Amino acid sequence: MQGAVEGALNELRRVLGAERVVTEGTELEFYSQDVYRVGKLPAALIRPATTRQLAEALRAIAPSGLPIVPRGGGMSYTDGYLPTLENSIMVDVQAMNRVVTIDAEDGYVTVDCGATWKELFDALAPHGVRTPYYGPLSGLRSTIGGALSQGSMFLGSGRYGAAAESVIGLDVVLVDGTVLNLGAHANRNGEPFFRQVGPDTLGMFLSDCGALGIKTRATFRLIRPQPESRYLSFSFRRHQDLFSAMADVARAEVVSEQFGFDPGLQAVRMKRASLREDAKALGKVVSNSGGVLKGLKEGAKVVLAGRNFLEDGTFSVHLSLDGRDAIDADAKAAIVRRIMSAAGAEVENTVPKVMRANPFAELNSMLGPGGERWVPVHGTVPFSRASQMYEVCEAVFEQHAESMRKHDIDRGYLVSTVGNAGTLLEPVLYWPDARLPFHERVLNAAYLAKLESFPANPAAAAAVAALRVDLARAFMEQGAVSFQLGKFYFYQQGLADSAAGFLRQVKRMVDPAGRMNPGALGL
Repeated sequence: MQGAVEGALNELRRVLGAERVVTEGTELEFYSQDVYRVGKLPAALIRPATTRQLAEALRAIAPSGLPIVPRGGGMSYTDGYLPTLENSIMVDVQAMNRVVTIDAEDGYVTVDCGATWKELFDALAPHGVRTPYYGPLSGLRSTIGGALSQGSMFLGSGRYGAAAESVIGLDVVLVDGTVLNLGAHANRNGEPFFRQVGPDTLGMFLSDCGALGIKTRATFRLIRPQPESRYLSFSFRRHQDLFSAMADVARAEVVSEQFGFDPGLQAVRMKRASLREDAKALGKVVSNSGGVLKGLKEGAKVVLAGRNFLEDGTFSVHLSLDGRDAIDADAKAAIVRRIMSAAGAEVENTVPKVMRANPFAELNSMLGPGGERWVPVHGTVPFSRASQMYEVCEAVFEQHAESMRKHDIDRGYLVSTVGNAGTLLEPVLYWPDARLPFHERVLNAAYLAKLESFPANPAAAAAVAALRVDLARAFMEQGAVSFQLGKFYFYQQGLADSAAGFLRQVKRMVDPAGRMNPGALGL
């Protein structure tokens, strides 16, 4: 096998140049980690700059039989890109980051899949357009291809749903170097403006966690953002009332983002904020409000609200909505107030206002406010099942209550709506444990310096892993749908037999030897 590895590395250096083939130990260690865990050390990491380079590289090493593992911005926590086999070749697509075409007139943008969501958003802003879904909260580092591979939702998802619903064209490189042009990219003689060019083959390669191929270029629909925005927040005493109100607002189709916290996560987020961060956020709120006087008024509200506007023990929901003009925005806000006020109380709107002012913030939430490790689990269910799903998760926590007390494991929930389709529940776990080199490199250094550094805590880590598995199993058994399937969720166990069989057939067709990201999707 060592001879095959050396031969493959020589071929990669020949095709890509030695500077694009990384074998240095510290770099390989970093790239073999995600937010949560460590995989096997790869034999090498390659950094192709174009689709053609990647295709030639994979074609050149196909005879070696080595496993190939694609990686985007690295924000996963489900083992999605962690190597599971020895001598894997990792593919870092971040050098492919050009915004290729912006066509505001016909309403589409084509971008390399190694670009981050922030880079795409910033490139589109001068043209007065954006994609409908425009990124996860980790969009400062998360790549286009990573979100399309893993599945993703947040910014714009209240109205436009998940990332997959905004993409219309895709280029994918298979394990043998074959390049597929899918969706709008399949139209040989026309522009990539419409996804359905015959059968929707593009859809097969979305949310595949890189199990079927490597995404190198994508085309998205464009919209013209509505100029007038409103921000609202409400508190609730009972989870049933929170979920019911969020569902009614989602069905009314009036919000761009709608997300909530349980009392546990709410307390964590209030603890995390610092005066310096508030000052930065205030500057963004003022600059984004339009007009000096209006901006100062909005900024003053943020300062006066402070950090104590949410009562302990309550649930909260935070909404951003956009209108064609002030009348439209106010009308939508009135709909939200009518629905939310039936069982909730309106509170200061600091949270959605600051989030929208700085949507692509530093990724400091990857650790708890005291430096604790962090990892989430999640699932999306129909609106009518949200309260039940929450209670099922609570039952899992109760089963692990003694272990959680023993190992000082804390938890909370993020809740969001995905278009008018359903409610996403995301239990998050915090526990004292040593940081990974991943955290040291990705998080803001000044922020890290303020946090406590814990020693390795394998007993707590094992307890978290067991709790996380039981939560994921509960989501699967309740029929929840998850993003970031990776190699963690019980994906195969939740599939209908016919769907699982068809997926295996597709995998065998595009990757006969099972070399592309082995283990992803349970394949």
